[in-house]
Formats: sequence, structure tokens, C-alpha cells
Amino acid sequence: MPPDAQHVTVLRVVIREDFSRTLAERLVADVEKVLHELDALPARLISSTTVTVNAAEENGKVVKKSALETQREITAVWKKFVLERKKLNDKMNGVC
Repeated sequence: MPPDAQHVTVLRVVIREDFSRTLAERLVADVEKVLHELDALPARLISSTTVTVNAAEENGKVVKKSALETQREITAVWKKFVLERKKLNDKMNGVC
């Protein structure tokens, strides 16, 4: 990561051309497992002087988010993505 973005955590997945559906399902299952394990971990304590790492504009006002809020937001988006993919895969695996 660039020097000004080293606080960002990234998950990078490189997919080969011969990546099978079975491997994709295993990858999704592993991501789900890790997300559940991360949820079980105690949250880090953040002091009231937390440095904000993210800012969003809301109704013309800049709303600053703490690192914890940003992490929770990212985790929620990934959970939603994984659950939607799982539901889609379950529908596609139905017997015709």
C-alpha cells in the first residue's frame, strides 16, 4: 500500500484461468468462516481521541468516521456480498 494508505487492510485474491466452481465454493466458505471468527474477536479499544481515517459527505456536511466504524462498515459490506453469493449459488444448485 502507498505510505498514506497503510492503515487500510486489503484482501487480494488472484484467480487462475482453470479456477473451478468447487474451488470458488471453498473460497466463499473460507471467507465466511474467517468473517465469523473475526466477529468473535473482542473489538480493540479506541480512545476518544481517535484519528479519523474516513470522511463522507452527508446532506452537505462532512461526517468523519473512526477506524472502528470504517472496519465495521467494510465487514458489513463483505458479509452482505458473501451471503448474497451463497443464496445465488443455492438457487443455481437446485435440481431441475
